[in-house]
Amino acid sequence: MALKVKDRAKPKIPPVEPGVYIAICVGALDLGEQYSEKFKNYRNEVQFVWELCGETVEVDGEQKPRQLSRIFSVAASKKSNLRGFISGWNGVQYSDDQFADLDLFTQVGKACQLNVVLNDTGEYANVDSAIPLPKGMPGPVTDTAPILWNTDEWDDKAFETLPDWVREKIKKSTQYQQMHAPTDAVDFPTDNIAVPPGVEAVPPSGEECPI
Repeated sequence: MALKVKDRAKPKIPPVEPGVYIAICVGALDLGEQYSEKFKNYRNEVQFVWELCGETVEVDGEQKPRQLSRIFSVAASKKSNLRGFISGWNGVQYSDDQFADLDLFTQVGKACQLNVVLNDTGEYANVDSAIPLPKGMPGPVTDTAPILWNTDEWDDKAFETLPDWVREKIKKSTQYQQMHAPTDAVDFPTDNIAVPPGVEAVPPSGEECPI
């Protein structure tokens, strides 16, 4: 009998082939304020999830719809990746005011042509861009329940229904850390604390310092 590490590791799911896919958005997730290792600062992030029509993958012995996702920093400037991506997806050149007022949850349920590329090692498939479906082409449908989450409108029950990988990401947000910071005061005993040689003991609260 043996228990080897390689026998316990789950096989890596191979990436989809690069190319253009008909897809439908099934999730828009506010990930809260996240720390960027690349830029060394905090920024609000949103993640979109798409289902690739006609593509499946085996997960735990069951065939499930193939999904891809992409995370964006939430920024309204014309140069932001989010604004460029949404503009291409919806086929709209937004004004500053129009884009600032856009409800990102309305993207859920919208179909698109999704351009998928592989990373430099060929291990991962990444969503590069999106454009509308050809004119007259019927939109795809899905049985997948939409995933919507707004970190600023926290709901414990809704949070527990999110996929594990989403919850783990949200737990890294500053909002989650602040909401779950310890609030109980901790009393530390001050009696009989040994004072190192040469260091004057601090008088108890309420007593004057001798110097």
